[in-house]
Amino acid sequence: VIRRDLNYVRAVDDGGKETGQAITLDQFNSILILADAVAIENGANMMSCDSRSLSSLLIIQDIQKKLYEERKKLGEQDIQLPCSPISEILDSRTKSLLAVANCKGYIMSNQIISSVIAQVSEEKDINIVLREILTADGSETYIRSVSRFVDLKKES
Repeated sequence: VIRRDLNYVRAVDDGGKETGQAITLDQFNSILILADAVAIENGANMMSCDSRSLSSLLIIQDIQKKLYEERKKLGEQDIQLPCSPISEILDSRTKSLLAVANCKGYIMSNQIISSVIAQVSEEKDINIVLREILTADGSETYIRSVSRFVDLKKES
């Protein structure tokens, strides 16, 4: 549950004890709101889980906006726009609510999973490629400076 008066997010260790580190919602590089898996296991429908995710998304955006405006008023230098939170959406019918609420950051996880299953059922060999792309240890792209490979000071 996200509260509108949330000022700081405090870090905790594995045992739940505070580490002393704290950050405001406008200082995050990324925010991902996941669907409530426990509610689904307890019989809640996808629409109610999406409602929770969407309300959390809107509250976080509101808090970020207020924090950003406060920093601007105080005249702080080098203020960056807060990141756009991304919410996991389970039911495709929720997509129309997102458009009304002007929310662009969402992931239709069930749709992605359905697409993967459909592709694998059509062509079993694609499973190897999808497994590599979609796992946490999957492929990564690195951009390196050309100076690592070529001496730029050397005349041609």
